[in-house]
Amino acid sequence: MEDRAGTSKSSDSSCQQNGSNLVVASDFEDGYFAVVPLSSCPHLAQVQDLPPSGIDAFAKCNVCNSENENWLCLTCYKVNCGRYIQAHAAEHFESELHPMALSMADLSAWCYQCEAYVHNEKLLPMKNAAHTSKFGESLPNNS
Repeated sequence: MEDRAGTSKSSDSSCQQNGSNLVVASDFEDGYFAVVPLSSCPHLAQVQDLPPSGIDAFAKCNVCNSENENWLCLTCYKVNCGRYIQAHAAEHFESELHPMALSMADLSAWCYQCEAYVHNEKLLPMKNAAHTSKFGESLPNNS
């Protein structure tokens, strides 16, 4: 199986929800579809508490200094660029086995091991800190 970064790996069956890693709602009349994030993930246990220094939503990639499409590792809090830049976030997952990352672009959380977006209450402090860094205010309704 190929992951979002284009590297081969085996799927983790503990990640599956309804028999599929990615839950998709496709019953819209105009042919559009929506990706529904997993509400739980076995890799949430690897998410570490928010560091005292907080989150800098404008931090550059730890490897190439890119300012574009960066992802924050939610285990060690290193920032790496996404798959459409130089894929350093995916490389970080492959080398460190830190599966959970937070997008600094849209504040979505991705589990590389499950190959799925995840939205869970455990991620709210990190999402809120990133939102505050990026926009100067807390998330609306902190959700």
